[in-house]
Amino acid sequence: MKSTSHRPSSLHARGTPTRLTDSRSGRSALAGAGLSTALVLSACGEGGEESDVSDGGEFSAYTCEPQSLTPGDTSEVCGARVLEQLFTGLTEIDYDTFEAAPGVATEWESEDNVTWTFQLRDDYTFHNGDPIDAHTFVDTFTWTADTENAQANSEFYEIIAGYEELQEGETEELAGVRALDDHTLEIELSEPFGQLPVHVGLLGFSPLPDVAYEDMDAFEQAPIGNGRYQMDGEWVHDTEIAVTRHEDWPGEVPGQAERIQWKIYSDVGTAYMDVQAGELDLLEQAPPEQIPHMEADFGENQDAFETGTFTYLGFPLYQEEFQDPDVRRALSMAIDRDSIVETIFDGGMQPARSIIPPVLPEGREDACEACAHDPEAAADLYESAGGPTELEIYFNSGAGHDDWVEAVTHQWQQHLGIEDITFRSLDFAQYLDDLTEENAAGPFRLGWTLSSPSAQYAMEPIYSSGASRNFAGYSSEDFDALIAEANAADVEEAGPLYHEVEDVLLEDLPVIPLWFNQQHVVHTERISDVEVSPRGLPRVESITVTE
Repeated sequence: MKSTSHRPSSLHARGTPTRLTDSRSGRSALAGAGLSTALVLSACGEGGEESDVSDGGEFSAYTCEPQSLTPGDTSEVCGARVLEQLFTGLTEIDYDTFEAAPGVATEWESEDNVTWTFQLRDDYTFHNGDPIDAHTFVDTFTWTADTENAQANSEFYEIIAGYEELQEGETEELAGVRALDDHTLEIELSEPFGQLPVHVGLLGFSPLPDVAYEDMDAFEQAPIGNGRYQMDGEWVHDTEIAVTRHEDWPGEVPGQAERIQWKIYSDVGTAYMDVQAGELDLLEQAPPEQIPHMEADFGENQDAFETGTFTYLGFPLYQEEFQDPDVRRALSMAIDRDSIVETIFDGGMQPARSIIPPVLPEGREDACEACAHDPEAAADLYESAGGPTELEIYFNSGAGHDDWVEAVTHQWQQHLGIEDITFRSLDFAQYLDDLTEENAAGPFRLGWTLSSPSAQYAMEPIYSSGASRNFAGYSSEDFDALIAEANAADVEEAGPLYHEVEDVLLEDLPVIPLWFNQQHVVHTERISDVEVSPRGLPRVESITVTE
């Protein structure tokens, strides 16, 4: 992140998961009908019963080293785990209804999906006591949207009127965001967008205090937010991030534990062993090789939750050998997803035959023809398309991907006659930097978490032309036009339009859908009430410390 003093002038999602019994082992798994973006990445907080949290105890939880702890610059789960507890946005996400729920804003309305009015509460403050009002959001949105400040989530503001003028230096404020009074915020868009109330629940729209603009690099070492939890000391890089409950948080359902310590690991296998040893209380994603052993290792202290988190292999379309869609389709058709899920993950993932997650109302389980395993057709297609005989495949290290990556590449060699495959693995932060700089020479592993429970978020940030998370370099006029049409529709009418958008992606196949994750959670006896949102992130605010 670039350090700058440029300053404007003026992810908690709750939902009760539904479990079903796995007939093979008695483990629990989520039923497909219930849905976070997870993303990154969470609590609606309305109607919940208040509990006595005067002495909630403390526990430790797994995370990886974040790229950033600035909400506007966070695009991965390592930082989102922490930030969704430190900040509360205009809205939160209700994953029972897939709708926006009150956060700092209590209600919102629009007559045309272009001009939206949000009414704000008057009792939210930052952890340092500074008040939060409509002017706070004007300042934050302006600063985060301005690409001079190098925030990864700037592109989420493109829909707001005045975004281009701000980038070109014609104005110092984001013109489409206005404080009508201290507690009324108006957002004018450049085009209709029916998903806006859900959209502004993303971490990148979290409010920032005035002190942040003085030195943003220093701020992210101990962010001052307005969420259920506040920083306890500074971010100790590669070691830990600790938070304590914010006792003056005005929401309806406060955090249960008094203190949470996120321990930072570079290897998830080490974290698994630390839970076994009692050195770590919570790991929400057991390594694949340990999934068959979870019940034996942890008994009742393990569980599985279906999520909207999507694992895929992207293609570097800036490399000539992957520009033919038939090459991409052949590589997809050569993968036996069912076999890999059964043998590597012990049946603990859902093979992906779509891009929109099945947990969403718009999800279709068999939309992708090229996701069906057909090795003979794949071989013919690959040969006729002149697919490369040598490949490099990229994945982030220390996250348990080695076994399934090896299984995929073995199937490619077996069915497509690929002679040589080289593995390239890096730690996650460096890995993302390399993908951003278009350094990949072959297929690369990535995941996408539903920080926002919408088909729009499942597709637009990854595949729209020029998007920062579009690591494949995919660009399609049809996709861009259709996603704009779907976005403009009212929420209740948008579903069929998003299906048309997905059909374009499944025809072009800029990525290979692999599976939708089940989060396999292990924990110590010290904690209970462990749940994972459909984003794939643990709802740490609801965890009870029992010892």
